[in-house]
Amino acid sequence: RLGRRPTFVELDVGQGSVSIPGTMGALYIERPADVEEGFSLQAPLVYHFGSTTPGTNIKLYNKITSRLADVFNQRCEVNRRASVSGCVINTCGWVKSSGYQALVHAASAFEVDVVVVLDQERLYNELKRDLPHFVRTVLLPKSGGVVERSKDFRRECRDERIREYFYGFRGCFYPHAFDVKFSDVKIYKVGAPTIPDSCLPLGMSQEDNQLKLVPVTPGRDMVHHLLSVSTADGPDDNISETSVAGFIVVTGVDLERQVFTVLSPAPRPLPKNFLLIMDIRFMDLK
Repeated sequence: RLGRRPTFVELDVGQGSVSIPGTMGALYIERPADVEEGFSLQAPLVYHFGSTTPGTNIKLYNKITSRLADVFNQRCEVNRRASVSGCVINTCGWVKSSGYQALVHAASAFEVDVVVVLDQERLYNELKRDLPHFVRTVLLPKSGGVVERSKDFRRECRDERIREYFYGFRGCFYPHAFDVKFSDVKIYKVGAPTIPDSCLPLGMSQEDNQLKLVPVTPGRDMVHHLLSVSTADGPDDNISETSVAGFIVVTGVDLERQVFTVLSPAPRPLPKNFLLIMDIRFMDLK
């Protein structure tokens, strides 16, 4: 009603509302959210993370957080309405150890001036101690009747979120199934497996390993895995910090024909040929 157009920034890789699980993103809010469908998700800015837990690659998580902050600031420089409207940031529920440091990093990267803590007095006191003096930290109680979501419920919500991406709200979309040749795409995983420090190249740390692009050879173990379609034009484009155009899920792999079958929201061909594999699987059983 005030004519503001805030930016909603989603840093919750497990239960996010801007895109599917395993991603981080931002959305320019132009109208109130629908009661059932939520905010309109036209043209969100989305980045691949690849897991539902920030702790699997905290270096990448913080890197994408900084990237989102940079993009938001760039938009504010050219869009006065976006600048005066600010942003609202939703973080994940991990608030201890590296998770707490990720919260502080996000507050610093976006230069927030208000932090709202829900029913966690210890977290409130820690943030009040560690954040700059100009940041106003507010402690709010939980609403009556609110209960903690179980692990099974959260998993069902993630599956439903992915299903909604391909089939739409109440099944109004019709996804496409087609084959992709092994030779037509390059598949990567962000982050190399952890190895002893003594085995690392001279001058390299485990943190450097977390941002490394590891080529993935197509095989049957890819079945049911989600793949992010990167907008990068080449491996020199810093793929791990490049936004994604969309997502596909592998439904079958034919090693003899050297192709894998995918479920895609759009018809062939894929818009780009650089793909990032997620740890997340989706089985289309409904």
